Amino acid sequence: MRVYNPMTVIRQTSRKLLQAFFAEQGCLDFIDFENDKLYEIQDAFRTLPEKTMMRAETVMRNVFTLAGDESVLLRILDEAQQHDIRIGDDFEALKNRYDRAFYIYLHHRDLWKQNCTFLQVDSLPSRHWCRCPNLPRKPPLTDQATCENLGRQISAFFWQKQVRGKKYLIEYQRRNNGLHYFFVYLSDYSNSYEAWSDEGSELERRNETRAINMVFAYDEQFGTLDTYNLGGGKIAVILQKMFCDAVLGHDLVDKKVLKSAFDIERLKYRGNMPVAMPQIGIIRVWISCLEFNYHGVSKRRSHRISLDEVERDDEIYSIMEHDLDRVNVPLSLVSVSFVRIMLEIELNGVKRRMAIEVQKNNCTLKSNADDLRKIGECFIQETGIDVQPNLF
Repeated sequence: MRVYNPMTVIRQTSRKLLQAFFAEQGCLDFIDFENDKLYEIQDAFRTLPEKTMMRAETVMRNVFTLAGDESVLLRILDEAQQHDIRIGDDFEALKNRYDRAFYIYLHHRDLWKQNCTFLQVDSLPSRHWCRCPNLPRKPPLTDQATCENLGRQISAFFWQKQVRGKKYLIEYQRRNNGLHYFFVYLSDYSNSYEAWSDEGSELERRNETRAINMVFAYDEQFGTLDTYNLGGGKIAVILQKMFCDAVLGHDLVDKKVLKSAFDIERLKYRGNMPVAMPQIGIIRVWISCLEFNYHGVSKRRSHRISLDEVERDDEIYSIMEHDLDRVNVPLSLVSVSFVRIMLEIELNGVKRRMAIEVQKNNCTLKSNADDLRKIGECFIQETGIDVQPNLF
């Protein structure tokens, strides 16, 4: 996992974009970005007033995250294209992902703000997501009255059961790929937290009421609802019932929430290796990363195989079999926890690559552009990875 460091952002970004960013922030105007040495710029950054540094770091942290994943920048470009937003020829000349992220922040602020919101959603831990399949494929209600109704139901539940959540706010956003997101904010228990004083160098203990965050992501096309909450499966069932009632006008029958929405266990066998599907535009498929667990001597062990490029599409199976033979572990004792599948797609005469990262209850398809997501959804259903349609 990449750990954020503002010095990394400064070091990796071109001087021209750094100068434009700090000018926009209204600081470091005494620096000669073209001629000053890197350490002089970094030392000047360290001397910024605390509030100015906090404001700059909010942007720099998102730049760091965006620059760490090229697929995120590609999704932003796809979204801009679908909304007829012209990014600019000078953007294409930028080869550095840090420069590209800063360029979008400086010149396309609305695009930046929306994608930063979804960037945080995509990074939420997969173990707290639960999926409810086979819902009515209908447009959800998204007006203010509906959001208020949903918030009132969730607030009443948490207030009666846990004596928190009295204050609430529901925000709706539709993602470029068609997914409908409802962000839920509830008031948590009051607690005391340590924080440095804004005015001086004293450590203060503050009493605060922070927010509980929950997310609903509804896919109108496939009739699925993904719910993020920290309360586990039983709470997820209740939240999904409330959502269906308030937003879809649907009475959800009490079902067990699916905790393994995707069957990735089957992918440990070479015979289940996914293959190309030219009929939907997929001309090549291979697995670039496989993470699995097995019981070793006296403890459970984990193993991760990751490949940047492969010569053969089944290369990862050869490596896995070699590694398991070396420790004398049969496949029957192996449990797959993560897989990254690479698809080479030819769409409208243009070849593109798409990575699908799948865990037992999480899949990154929801963050892809609409045309690619449809191909990906079809792929994981045809290969038997998505087991939801056959549940009920």
